[in-house]
Amino acid sequence: MSHIKKYSRFVEEFVMTGTETKPAPTTTPAPTTVPRPRTRPGIAPTETPSEEDAPLAAAKKVMDRLETVYSESSKKEQDAINSHFEK
Repeated sequence: MSHIKKYSRFVEEFVMTGTETKPAPTTTPAPTTVPRPRTRPGIAPTETPSEEDAPLAAAKKVMDRLETVYSESSKKEQDAINSHFEK
C-alpha cells in the first residue's frame, strides 16, 4: 500500500506543478542496404583451372575403348561386362 500512496503523491505533485515531459528526441532511420545475393563458392574468375580439373579422357575415347575391349573378349568376359550394365 505504501507504494500506491507514494505514486498518488507523485501524480498529485506532477499535476499541480504543471511540469511537462520533454518530447522524445527524433532520430533518423538507418539507411537501408540491399543484401547481396548469396552465391555458391567456386573458382574465382581470375583463376584458371589446373590440369587436375580437366577430364582424363573424352567420352568418345572411353566408348571406343570399351567397344574394342568388348569385341576382343571371350563369351565369359562379355557376360561379365554385361552384368555391370542395367538391362
